[in-house]
Amino acid sequence: MDRPYQFYYFVPLVTVWFMVIYVTLALWPQIIQKRANGNCFWHFGLLLKLGFLLLCICFLAYSQGAFEKIFSLWPLSKCFELKGNVYEWWFRWRLDRYVVFHGMLFAFIYLALQKRQVLSEGKGEPLFSNKISNFLLFISVVSFLTYSIWASSCKNKAECNELHPSVSVVQILAFILIRNIPGYARSVYSSFFAWFGKISLELFICQYHIWLAADTRGILVLIPGNPMLNIIVSTFIFVCVAHEISQITNDLAQIIIPKDNSSLLKRLACIAAFFCGLLILSSIQDKSRH
Repeated sequence: MDRPYQFYYFVPLVTVWFMVIYVTLALWPQIIQKRANGNCFWHFGLLLKLGFLLLCICFLAYSQGAFEKIFSLWPLSKCFELKGNVYEWWFRWRLDRYVVFHGMLFAFIYLALQKRQVLSEGKGEPLFSNKISNFLLFISVVSFLTYSIWASSCKNKAECNELHPSVSVVQILAFILIRNIPGYARSVYSSFFAWFGKISLELFICQYHIWLAADTRGILVLIPGNPMLNIIVSTFIFVCVAHEISQITNDLAQIIIPKDNSSLLKRLACIAAFFCGLLILSSIQDKSRH
């Protein structure tokens, strides 16, 4: 579509945070389940790694200069620059900077509680004892409503953006607890939303070119003079295309990432060489323009 990678900002965000999770857990000391089960000292080691990750996030969030220097380096700049700078990437990254840290911490707490058999995960049973479950549910509902009222009544966008990274975890955690504490709620799900969830990334990307137009500044009009029919037709096309792209992506993933390690390494080397070639061609093109 002749658009920079950063134009679809959610894709680089997901990619970078997946890599951050992987690197954080892969760095020394590597804490595997067998070690952690044998000695609680390894739990402390994992918490130290999470603490170090939080320090790195805070440093980059409050040091725009350092952030821009890192992501302005070649070849990273090719992925994260938009209109000649990485400010948009810094803004998008900073907006939800604590979400992955909160997720990793929550996963650690969940596994620790599961190991100590604090959770009751049987079908139809509340997650905790009745008293604790009712108390947490009450707190969660109040927190969810309070955050929703605050977010909807916020008038200063800049101030809201500053507070959002720190307080968004309240609503996310409240929703998780409301969804999972009652046994009856935990044992059912919506197949309709589950289906859409499988193509959520494709829906996000395709909206830029099917639902919207003119680089998200307009609306695609297929049937002039009838906005309701236009949105029905464009939405049908939008969802069908997103579903097909999801299917193609899954098929390609099976080819590019085989289960055999030797084949995987060969294909990854070929992909790396291909992208290196693209980067070199892109640099030559940029120099010829200047």
